[in-house]
Formats: sequence, C-alpha cells, structure tokens
Amino acid sequence: MSGFAVRFGPESGIDEGEFRSFVERTARYKSLDLPAGWRVGWRCLAAKLDSPSSLHKSAAVDAESGSWLIAAGTVIDTQANAPDGSLRQLLLDYLARGPEVFARCDGLFALLAYNGRARSLAAVSDPFGYFSVYHGAREGRVYVATSALAVAQQIESPPNELGVNCFLRTGKVFGEMTIWRDVKRMRAATVLEFSADGTRETVYWQPRADATLAKLSLRESIEASIALVERVFIRNLAREGKVWSDLTGGFDTRFMTMFLDRSGLPFKANFVGAPENDDVAIARVIVEKMGWEHRHFQLPTTWPDECPAYLPDALGRGDGHLNVLLSLRALWAHRQEREEYPALLSGLGGEMWRGPNWWPEQRTLGQSSVVHYDRQLWSFMHPIDESIFACGGAQPVKDEVIRQFRQVGEREPDAPNTLKLDVLWTYRETAHVGAWVSVAAGLLRIIPALFSKDIVTHAISLNYRWKLGNRLVRHLIEMCSPALANIEVQGRGPAAPQRLTNFHRFIPSRIDHYRRGIKKLAEIKLGRTSQSAARDEGYSRVEWRLAILDFARREKLFDPDIMRSAALYQLDRLHAFLAQAEGGNFHHDEFIGRIITIELALRAVGAAIP
Repeated sequence: MSGFAVRFGPESGIDEGEFRSFVERTARYKSLDLPAGWRVGWRCLAAKLDSPSSLHKSAAVDAESGSWLIAAGTVIDTQANAPDGSLRQLLLDYLARGPEVFARCDGLFALLAYNGRARSLAAVSDPFGYFSVYHGAREGRVYVATSALAVAQQIESPPNELGVNCFLRTGKVFGEMTIWRDVKRMRAATVLEFSADGTRETVYWQPRADATLAKLSLRESIEASIALVERVFIRNLAREGKVWSDLTGGFDTRFMTMFLDRSGLPFKANFVGAPENDDVAIARVIVEKMGWEHRHFQLPTTWPDECPAYLPDALGRGDGHLNVLLSLRALWAHRQEREEYPALLSGLGGEMWRGPNWWPEQRTLGQSSVVHYDRQLWSFMHPIDESIFACGGAQPVKDEVIRQFRQVGEREPDAPNTLKLDVLWTYRETAHVGAWVSVAAGLLRIIPALFSKDIVTHAISLNYRWKLGNRLVRHLIEMCSPALANIEVQGRGPAAPQRLTNFHRFIPSRIDHYRRGIKKLAEIKLGRTSQSAARDEGYSRVEWRLAILDFARREKLFDPDIMRSAALYQLDRLHAFLAQAEGGNFHHDEFIGRIITIELALRAVGAAIP
C-alpha cells in the first residue's frame, strides 16, 4: 500500500516546514516511509509515501511539460496496464485529453496528477471511492492526503458532531462525510481540479445497468458470467504474481477463489481463527478437497495481553472511521501475511451477486421502483443504550443516512428497486470496504477482485430472479466445480442448488434462517439488540475485554477531566455501562469500540466536542 500528501496554496509561496509536518503526520498515521524528496508544481508541493507493498513506486513524470502523476493503491489501466505498475502513459494521455481518461481506470486507488502546461492539480478517486482520500482547506490553502487525521490536524478542524454521532450509532460514516467538520472524503469516480480559476469537480463514471443482460436466461447468464469474470480476473490480476486470497465459510470468498483457480492465477488461501470456528473448519475442508495451497493463522493464546499495543496503530490506519477493536485481529494477520506476498484478495463485492440488502423490499422485488430507504437502517443501525448520551442524536443520524441513500438510489427514479438497491450497496460500501482497505496501509495492498467496474456492471444487470436465494451463485459454483459445490456453506447447506436429492441437507439452515428472521423482527419491533452466540476465538473473550478496559484506564480515556468526548455523554451512566463490561455476561464490545475510537481520534488531533 502507499499514500500521499499534497498542499495547493496561494501564490504568495509555500512554507516548507509546515508542509513537512503535514507529510510526517500522514506517514506516521499510515505507517509509511518518508519520501526522499517532494514533487513541485505551481502553487503546490506533493509527497509520495511508499511501503514495500507499493505497486506504483515514486512518480510518473513528463519532463518536457514539468508534469507528474502520483498513485496510491492499485491502478488498473485497462488500456496500458504496465507489468511494473508504471503510469506514464496514463499521465501523457491525461495531458492530451483531460480527466476523461480516468474512465478507463479500474481498481482501488487515489491519484494526484499535476499538469505543468495548465498549472493545475487534480486529485482523483477510484470508480467506487473505496480507497480513502481526504481533503480540507484553511486560509486559502488546500490539503489532500490519504489520512483523515493528518488533514484534520493540519487544518485544525473541529469535530463534526453529526459524523461522530453517525459513527457511534452505526459504526460507520458514509459518502463524503467524516467525523471532522472541515474534512471531506472524496466521492466515487471524482476528479477535483485545483487551479488559479478555483476548484472544479467532475465525475468520470457511474454504475449503469446493461438492459440486454437482463434478458438472458439462467443458463445464458451463467455462461456469460463465467466468461466475463475469467476475462476480468486475468486482465486485472495477472501482473500480481502469487497473492494471498481470503477464504471463509461463506459464498463470496469461495466464489472468488474458484475463479482464481479456474483462471490459472496463482494464490495461497488464508483463513484466520480458532480451529473450531465454523469459518476455519469449512475453509480447511475446501483447501483439502481442492488441493489449494493455504495457511491457517491463529491468534496466540496471549492475544488478550498483546492486543492493546495495536490500538494506536489501528486508529491511524483506520482514520478514526473504523472501529479500532474490530481491526485488531486483521492488523495482526496482515503483519503475518506481508512476510510472503504484498497483495491480499478480499471477497468483498461478492454480495453484488446475491442481493443481501434486498430483503426489506422482498414483497415487491423487481415489481416496483419504490425503495423504503429507512428499512436499510435495519441491517446496521442496531439498538444501543441511548441512556448514556447527554442528548438524543439518533434521529439526526437516521435522517442524514436516509437522505444520502435516497440521493444515490433515486438517480434513476424509474429504475426497478433491485437496481436501485444494488447501486446503493456500492455506495454503502464506502463505509466498509473503504475502511478495511485503508487499515492495511503500509502492510498490504488489499484488492477486492470482485469490485471491478466490469464485474459490478455485469452483476447488477442480470435478471434479479436469478440472484434470489443465492441461486445464480449456487449454479455458477456447481457448473465450475461440482466438488466445491458439495461442500457446506456456513449456515446455508451445501453451495449447490437445492433439489429433491439434497433437500435434507438444507433443513438445518432453513430452521436457522427462520430463527434469525424472528430475532431480527424482534430487534426492529422492540428496539433491543438480540444476543448472538459467541464466536469461537481461541482465547478468552472476557480476558480480552478486560485488557482493553485496562488500556482505557491507563490512558485515562474516560477520565472526566481530560476526556475529549465527555460532552456527548451522561458520564455517570457511561461509567456504569463500562462497569457492566467487566462482567462475563456482556454483549456490547462493538459499541465500546466505537466509544474508544472517537475518544482516541479526538485526542490524536487535539480536538474536543464542545
């Protein structure tokens, strides 16, 4: 992974000491190497920050015009995908044709392109906006970087209470919103051009359905999908060499690794967790049956004692927009993985083939253009103990998230609800994929292979009926690998389509499905979070939580006299809630992580909730 920091300022000149501090903060938060030098342009300075996993090292340069291009992440230039990651041709074409050339790019990335002829600087986000890049301004100076904390600290931004409350209530922030009032996250497929004429924003791509694909039969859809995914995988991944590939007990990583194998792309599967964990047990069956190279990572039994040391790193890498407690295991695993290969393929994006966010509209799927955007909150805005807050912040969060979702979903008002929900899903994932890609910065390049423009366009264009009940994915797996289709999917029976001959194998999963549906309905109607079975971790969850709370005490995170987020809470009730966490029968670890994340982020930047 890699990153960058750039300052575009007034003509009066640039304070190099100030810029150096900005670069050092960005490098520190993202654990990247400091550059040997800077790129210079009219009114701007830019620094490229690399790590051993970087693909596009240094910068592409056109000496004749004094232009340059810096890239972070993984840029796939579908017209000139250089084996060594060089982006010189992309730079030259940008100088000749302008921002339209970025429409040919795929992958997860952020770009800085300086046009020496026009004396302009362009910041460019990837097609889905998943590689996090942030910008903010102060006294006429614009700062852009791959670290939200660095930008917020540089411009001395106060917290954005709506963004903070959104994170506390959902564990996420969506779109361009951040937890900082004056810092924005770049939106998908966006070009921000800075010049003497001001700032210009353009969009170079949006996902749109191909109506011809919706007319295909199930058989034709399967055949077209196999050809398309194989072609895109080879085009996008061939230059990577051997990579890590996530493997779990679900559909999405199985779908991805199956196509890696079928396309002849070298990979080593990995799975993380205790041997008795369902994900690990199923993944082991898969690799043994398929003969795939693999490695099982298991957290050490001393993990409860070790994990607090990862918290400061988790904060910087996650920009304060990813729950630090959720990222600890991933950071530990990424440190092990980087010793072998620089890139990790994630199954994120497989959801586009299955419509998991369709269920709130199940009664009218494909038959109506109406989407109840408030129902989308059911999947991630779970009830929490509102009594600990000083004032109600839940309703403004609901209103803002629904507003954002409606704005995206209604770009094509007459489109069927299934298509609207698919496009909305790509937007929702800025808060999930974007956060998880960012947390690996400096360790690995994470590549969600299924989040390719061509693959997403294809998946959202197919007849929605084929995706109901995971039908299309089941048929694809069975056609490509009958042996893989016969292996269980976690909680869902075998990966093969359901038939009379295997119906009995689906009975336990159907019972579990209805049980989970009843629990979700009770959660929605009663406003209470239902308790889930504890995940097999291989270590004591209670000891782990106590170690986190001990870290919080040592750092005085909840000391009323120095707590930066104190104004958000009724402190007596917050401390009573934290006291409950010291017991064994506690099920709100994720919420505690959100509280800790916000406090750490405010302290890092030197800000406070007024």
